[in-house]
Amino acid sequence: MVLLTAEDSDDKTVKPRLEAAGADRSRVEILKMIEDVDPRDGKPRDRMFSLVSDLGQLRQKVTEIGDVKAILIDPISAYLGVGKIDSYRTTDIRAVLSPLKDLAEELKVAVIGVLHFNKKVDVTNVLLRVSDSLAFVAAPRHVFGVIDDRENGRKLVVAAKNNLADAKQKQKSLAFRFGVKRVGDDPDDGTPIEAPHIVFDDGYVDVSATEALSALNENKSPVQRETARNFLLDILNDGPVPSVEIKEAAEANGIHWRTIERVKQSLRIVAERRSNKWFWRLPQEGEESTEARNETD
Repeated sequence: MVLLTAEDSDDKTVKPRLEAAGADRSRVEILKMIEDVDPRDGKPRDRMFSLVSDLGQLRQKVTEIGDVKAILIDPISAYLGVGKIDSYRTTDIRAVLSPLKDLAEELKVAVIGVLHFNKKVDVTNVLLRVSDSLAFVAAPRHVFGVIDDRENGRKLVVAAKNNLADAKQKQKSLAFRFGVKRVGDDPDDGTPIEAPHIVFDDGYVDVSATEALSALNENKSPVQRETARNFLLDILNDGPVPSVEIKEAAEANGIHWRTIERVKQSLRIVAERRSNKWFWRLPQEGEESTEARNETD
């Protein structure tokens, strides 16, 4: 693998984490700088790698190494050249990513680009949360998001775009947590050097990208939960209501069903089955709370 990383120190961060993950370090080539000539004085210099002008050098490096399976770029926005590309302009980003896609096909390697979410916390479409331009998610065949699942103390890898999978697969996510592993000792004082590594949970999690991002946004915006609380208290004020009607009314009011289910627990709402339908009602005084369920008719 060829690794382009602009944000982390090789010795203090990247290499210890590779060790903790059990990587074969001899199979990882870290590429940061490019050697060329300064046009101002004609002297040799080292400068940041650029996807705009240095794909030829990247092709040469991959060919020299041989049997490269993947190129990881972290983050891809750091390698767009200085002042040459407007990351908000779709045409500019496509002009960079299209030759990169062609290079991947030519060399038969996977290219993995890392990007950060933008600050649009009210948006629940992962594709609209990726960086500045939709071109970043239009060019790839696959787009995945990593989202906090704070309630369960883990993170989720969700499928935002997967052109080669069926619809059911897009509703499944992977969950992981962080472990810590000792990878060596400090040569100066002998203190242990530890690094984090990913530990995946077994199996899939039936949570879609939209559901995971909605839950994260709820935690950042208490207003949404308060809106759902007032909605439930109002709709159940006059007695039991079929859960299917509650769901339809919530969707009509722009309230996510996951938010409703969370508030259902906090309000200790009782779910009862009557005539093959689920009904929700407010608890009576002194009535024990019931476990929230995903009731559907």
